[in-house]
Amino acid sequence: MERRKKEINRVRGVGRDKQWQDKERIKGRGLNKLSDRADVLITSQIEEVWRNRNSPLLKEVKWTYIGCRSGVFRTYPGHRSSRAYDPTKRPWYKRVIKNPDRTSMSMAYMDAAGVGKIISISQAVYEGMPNVSKEECQGSGKKPPGCECHSSKGCQSGYCYKSLAPGYTTNTRCSSVKVEAVTSLDLLYTDFHQKIYDIMQDPDVSYSCGQHYNCPSGEPGCQTRCYLFDVSGNVITDPVFLNVSDLNTAAYNGVALGTREGEIMHELIYKHNFFVRKEQIDFQGTCSITKPAPRVSLEGLPKNPEESDNFLRTKGPIPSFSSKFSCIQDIVVYSVNESALGPNGLLVGNVSGPCKSGYYYITALPKTNLYLLVIENWRNIKESSMFNFNCKITNRVAATGAFRIINGTCAHTDDTVPMKDRGKCPKVEEIKMPCMYTAASDHPPSLLLLLLLLLGVIFISVGYI
Repeated sequence: MERRKKEINRVRGVGRDKQWQDKERIKGRGLNKLSDRADVLITSQIEEVWRNRNSPLLKEVKWTYIGCRSGVFRTYPGHRSSRAYDPTKRPWYKRVIKNPDRTSMSMAYMDAAGVGKIISISQAVYEGMPNVSKEECQGSGKKPPGCECHSSKGCQSGYCYKSLAPGYTTNTRCSSVKVEAVTSLDLLYTDFHQKIYDIMQDPDVSYSCGQHYNCPSGEPGCQTRCYLFDVSGNVITDPVFLNVSDLNTAAYNGVALGTREGEIMHELIYKHNFFVRKEQIDFQGTCSITKPAPRVSLEGLPKNPEESDNFLRTKGPIPSFSSKFSCIQDIVVYSVNESALGPNGLLVGNVSGPCKSGYYYITALPKTNLYLLVIENWRNIKESSMFNFNCKITNRVAATGAFRIINGTCAHTDDTVPMKDRGKCPKVEEIKMPCMYTAASDHPPSLLLLLLLLLGVIFISVGYI
């Protein structure tokens, strides 16, 4: 807080000419408050760190950026953002705000700049530590910000670290509970996947991730399959994603763990209570007549901020035919119940279902939003059968997403009491709309037209004879 005040005072002390230039430049970005200007100056100091980093793990970083709660956004390498861009509305920002004590990782998604499918790794930036007395830190509960700590579990903010700012103690202390900004970096999915598997693979261990071996029965075809998934049951890493086209976003973004490992997901929900199922009805859902198809090119999509701004202004070209229509949907989501891991932090099970078989282990990755699923003796010979409908049903039942309610209207009576009587239908407003139609002509057909029709009938009759 003291540092932030100093930056604000520094801005106030800038010369008149320089202050006028800064004011005009910042107003052009939609920032006009004094605190916004302070965030611009504070975040400028991080650029030197970004330019001089030399860690081997950061060589493949495509974008590095920071978004402040005031709306200030800074990125490296520098590039222009669209006028409507607000970092506080982005998924990477919201994930961290929801769980600021954890490093958040996104699902793979198509980069707006066209570099390919990427993954975002984000972390919270807390407000500076306050100076507190020893009396304030005494007590049996969790310690307030500024108190010395030994682990993050003992802090109210859930984060314990050593401040590198001059004048502070060398001991670790609890961070502030207030998040000032979120910093993030983007990696190509292929690089991220390879680094993760390099860590999980061990050539000296026969059951390491990705290794193939004989099954316990002596038959070939078993392997160790590893997945990373998030708190909502979405798959983050899957070997299948490596061979998927970047334009086929539906094949790697929003892929539910249940569609990959239906039997295991079923046990995690109903046997171990690791996933909690939540369901709601969406009356403004969107359904499609045909199955979605992947894009084959980026034609028609804005490829840079300038095109994006023009697209918003002119609404772009005339849209092509769409097979989508409004419908009522049943929204199914899952959330992790981490207490199901037990005191050891490990959940173990064994499945042999219509799709696959194997022994599985689940554990949480510390201080992240991810969980690791390892399946030994994994075999999917049953799933490869074309007519194995039980497998398809199993993977569908335990999946997340939006599902159309068959004949779903506010008047259907599948249940004992209709949805309308239960008060679940939205209020219907009567809106008078002009009704226009095209009427047929009242003129009788001409004699020439009747003669032509008669000749046609005679010609057809003679032809059949």
